Amino acid sequence: VAPILKVKLGVGGQTYAEFIESVHLPEQLSQVDPIVASFCGGAVGVLTALLLVEENNVKRQEKARCAYCEGTGYITCGNCFAAGTTLVNNKRCMCATCSGTGKVACTACLCTGKMMATEHDPRIDPFDQRFAPSSHHSR
Repeated sequence: VAPILKVKLGVGGQTYAEFIESVHLPEQLSQVDPIVASFCGGAVGVLTALLLVEENNVKRQEKARCAYCEGTGYITCGNCFAAGTTLVNNKRCMCATCSGTGKVACTACLCTGKMMATEHDPRIDPFDQRFAPSSHHSR
């Protein structure tokens, strides 16, 4: 009987068994050695690799999500506060700002749900010559 080696994965320092449990897969998968399975062409190694890629994609998407609308592209209407109606002359009417939806377009991300770069974004270098206007002048 070979000794069991618990190797911490690069996923938050979890063991393979903890990782399998955290992504709600059958417990039996944790009994298969992921390294042996990956060398043998087993589904466990492939499955783990795919799950790691997907988990990284989700984390990357969360970082790129608009902080104002939380990725939906819409924010609560400031006129009716999501009610969809307002009081006009003591009569309940459809909100003219949001057309009764209770939501308006997020101006921070222009309805994309993605964080957009601004002129204050440190990723934008104003001195990067690749994006400078053309210096060709007609003579």
